[in-house]
Amino acid sequence: MMRKTMKKESILLVILLYCTQSEANPLIGTWQFVEGKYATQSGYVSAKAPSLSSVKVISPTHFSYITQKDGAFLYAGGGPYKLDDKYFYETFAYGNVPSLQGKTMAFNYKIEGQLWHHTLHENGKLVEAEIWERVSN
Repeated sequence: MMRKTMKKESILLVILLYCTQSEANPLIGTWQFVEGKYATQSGYVSAKAPSLSSVKVISPTHFSYITQKDGAFLYAGGGPYKLDDKYFYETFAYGNVPSLQGKTMAFNYKIEGQLWHHTLHENGKLVEAEIWERVSN
């Protein structure tokens, strides 16, 4: 009888920890790209789904993404991340963009309903602004 009670308590503890963690981290889940704006040397360029499609998965400790343009592979990458009340810090540990390897970027973020808005500024200049839509928790 004691084993059954301990097993039930363990299951409840795991559920409680998962629920608490999900509430504390609103980014955990799967996201799909909606649109983005990116700085280039000649100004800004925009991209929208479906011509640019990307899926980003956020676990409690890591992020990963894969991106296609017009159905052809473009980028993939991921690594560990940290989150505070203002910034989402991505550290690229792997991927096919050599210039990002080992780089940590601090994105401002906000969640509005099922949308995740994030922006990246470097030296006071907007480098990237994206909107993602939640696919699943």
